[in-house]
Amino acid sequence: MSQFDLAALPAPLGDYFTAGDRRAIIGAFAPDARVRDEGENHVGTVAIANWLDRVETRYQPRYAIQDAQTSGDQTVVTFVVSGTFPGSPATLRQQFVIAGGKITSLATL
Repeated sequence: MSQFDLAALPAPLGDYFTAGDRRAIIGAFAPDARVRDEGENHVGTVAIANWLDRVETRYQPRYAIQDAQTSGDQTVVTFVVSGTFPGSPATLRQQFVIAGGKITSLATL
């Protein structure tokens, strides 16, 4: 299987998926961005930074992107995530909305 070309992702998604320090990518989010994951909503960069910290601490996720489809300002990324969670690895999809070079919305589908 060939490796996904991260350069094919709209900025800043390549950085989002490859960041070693999840908190370092908080600048990729708009100040009023929204994240929906595991049935919870996180609004604003402080809440999103806290969510990123919890995800990293709890699951230690690592991502292998399989596919990405972009239409307008929306990109749906399919990836295999492995980590310290039951059922690892798992294939997930996340929908991103990007405006002005920033992530304004992220939803785990």
